[in-house]
Amino acid sequence: MGLNPAEAAIIGTTLGAVASFSGAWLTQHATDRRERESRVWSRCMDVYEEAMIAVHRVSALRTELSSTGDWPDGTGAAVSDVHALAARLEIYATTPVLDAHWAAFQAMRAWIDAWHDWDNQEGTNPRVSRTDPLWREFIERVEESEDFDQLLLGILREEVHGTRKRRRP
Repeated sequence: MGLNPAEAAIIGTTLGAVASFSGAWLTQHATDRRERESRVWSRCMDVYEEAMIAVHRVSALRTELSSTGDWPDGTGAAVSDVHALAARLEIYATTPVLDAHWAAFQAMRAWIDAWHDWDNQEGTNPRVSRTDPLWREFIERVEESEDFDQLLLGILREEVHGTRKRRRP
């Protein structure tokens, strides 16, 4: 069976059109995917920046509290914003960041609880004293929290400055 010139032209035109359409579709699909990944990565960096700021705010609160024993006025927002931040991290963060954030959050809750125990103890008004077992417990929880915060900040820095990691499923 032989092809006449008209059939060959039609087949050639059809194959050219299919190849052209396929190429355009694949290019558009790849471009759309890259743009979406770029938008997500950009938003992720915003959330990571927000997380680093929150860690530093809580650190300043913790430092003030451990040096004076008094909860500074107007600092409750530094702690309450952690829940909104956790929700944004759930959307954008990788598993190592989420795990480090969860550990830092639990360590923060531990020092807050220890401070409340110390602050609400019966007897005379609590005083900052190394002889007070509740104050020593608070200081131990503060030190643990600092370690977990440093771990979280290190992981965030690594993800921001390192190579882009594969997102969790």
